[in-house]
Amino acid sequence: MSNPILTDAKLRYLAEAAALGSMHAAGEKLDVAVSSISRQIAQLEAQVGLPLIERGRRSIKLTEAGEMAVRYYRESITQRETLVANIQALRGLRAGQINLAVGEGFVNALSPLLQTFADEHPEIRMSVKMAGTLEVMRQVRDDEAHIGLAFHSPPDPKINVRATFAQPIRLIVHPRHPLAGRSSVALREVVEHRLCLPEASFRIGQMIDMAREHERISLDAHLSTNSLHLLREMVKSGKCATLLPEIAAVRELSQRVLIAVPIDSAALQDTALTVICRLGRTLPSAPAAFLPVLEGGLRTWLRKTRITGKER
Repeated sequence: MSNPILTDAKLRYLAEAAALGSMHAAGEKLDVAVSSISRQIAQLEAQVGLPLIERGRRSIKLTEAGEMAVRYYRESITQRETLVANIQALRGLRAGQINLAVGEGFVNALSPLLQTFADEHPEIRMSVKMAGTLEVMRQVRDDEAHIGLAFHSPPDPKINVRATFAQPIRLIVHPRHPLAGRSSVALREVVEHRLCLPEASFRIGQMIDMAREHERISLDAHLSTNSLHLLREMVKSGKCATLLPEIAAVRELSQRVLIAVPIDSAALQDTALTVICRLGRTLPSAPAAFLPVLEGGLRTWLRKTRITGKER
């Protein structure tokens, strides 16, 4: 294997095409022509002397050599970050980059923590990408994000769950909704009312589907969406009710614009907010410094708000 394989551009094109499933998607993300990505991967294969992707498939699938090349690329990035982090640690925390992947519902909780940290460390750069739980996990697993904030992340041998905060899914309604005054409701009662629900691409939507299947009932959504903002707005208008963890509507709940009603469903009670990192990864100094700030800030923030989330 000759030295040109160390060229980051070629390896990055291969890694992005594999992660996104196609050269076209990789080209859109990187703002590079598909032909250029194809050519660079072909050149990489010529340098390695082995095919890196399986031909004749609709989506990109790496060969064993391709898996090795992508793993080498990601490990080299991590090693480079570690070197930079160690140098920064010698100079003090005056520079660095923090990449976060977070669920949409946690923005209100995360925003003040980011603002405070940014004020204290003005030279540190931050990137925050919104994504569903599985995508948050993928970004953390592939070292695209240093830290992830996800809803009820499923077990993954490559993921280290740093902190877990109980966040049961509630019935979120307008104060004048017929169920607003109840101390709790059965999931079967919810069926009788007009619902706007998160799509199954959301982990919240998947947990709702699990609860529905467990109780053998049908939950027909009059509106399904991948926008939590739209769900909150629809409920505020009084047009429908929704199912969300309280943290996803904390501003409206604290202002009593919306009401949260507990649901008698085990599947919807045992859900949580998780802070995750890749298992075995040594975080650079900036994200390593931010991680305890995030965990401590969430504990304090949840304790101060009306949310009843407890750390587990």
